[in-house]
Amino acid sequence: MKTENLFEPRRPRSYVIVDLESAVLDEAGHQRYRAMERWVPGNDEGDSRRYTRAECPLKTPRWVFQTIVTASAMVLTEHQDGNVDVSRFVTLSAPDHDEREVIAGVLQVLADAPSNAEFVSWAGSFHDLPLIACAAMKHGLSLPANWGWIAFGGDGRVRHVDFARVLTGGFKMKPIHQAEYAAALDIPAKMTVAPFMVAKLINAGQFELVQEVCEGDVITLALLLARWRKLLDGRADIDVVEDRLLRSIEQLREGRGYIPALQARRAASFAKRVGKASNDAEVFAPWLSGEAA
Repeated sequence: MKTENLFEPRRPRSYVIVDLESAVLDEAGHQRYRAMERWVPGNDEGDSRRYTRAECPLKTPRWVFQTIVTASAMVLTEHQDGNVDVSRFVTLSAPDHDEREVIAGVLQVLADAPSNAEFVSWAGSFHDLPLIACAAMKHGLSLPANWGWIAFGGDGRVRHVDFARVLTGGFKMKPIHQAEYAAALDIPAKMTVAPFMVAKLINAGQFELVQEVCEGDVITLALLLARWRKLLDGRADIDVVEDRLLRSIEQLREGRGYIPALQARRAASFAKRVGKASNDAEVFAPWLSGEAA
């Protein structure tokens, strides 16, 4: 059987960038877990009888008990010239959608994406994909064709560009936050509220801000993807690709709180390119006019 060459150009490539926001909103599952463990509040002062970590899972619900309240997905498709188009930018969220509807919507986006589409995330291997699989099983949903690999862990090696893994040498470097890498490359991130505020916003029912946070992370990933693609494809200028992405996002998400920051970035980038073009014109003008010695 022929082994896939990961460095062989695939034209055009397509990507589905996904981000989720979740919180523990229903204690029922955690209460069932406590009952299974025969745990009674107050019968184990200090550390649990089996756990020494600061947050004992018997006292603090872990990720499997979280409810997905918001999901944002952006579908990007490459041009033959190396540019990219935003073909979809979908956000599903409480209070308009419950968890089942949010996950069903994400699965529908995956089903509608080009057959060669690759999943793009930051740490999706140990966050987004496990949450998607857990929620889908909870609600009796099935993965769409071509996406069954998610059921086997989606560890970042099968049609999954997990930047937390890819950009740290497969976690050989110490794992870092998405915002750290974005800051290093001067890519906008966390444009509306601080990350630690998300759980508070969910509990307060401020889902419009939660949606902006979720969409903002997807936008950051899209701009990071544009930079990463340059490693493999030198045809398109980063500034041109980014400008195209941001123009599409501004049109699709008019009125969002992060739009002014993106507009300012586009304006600054345009001014920089105009300035460079003017300098180049001054340098080469004598040669073009035949006046150079």
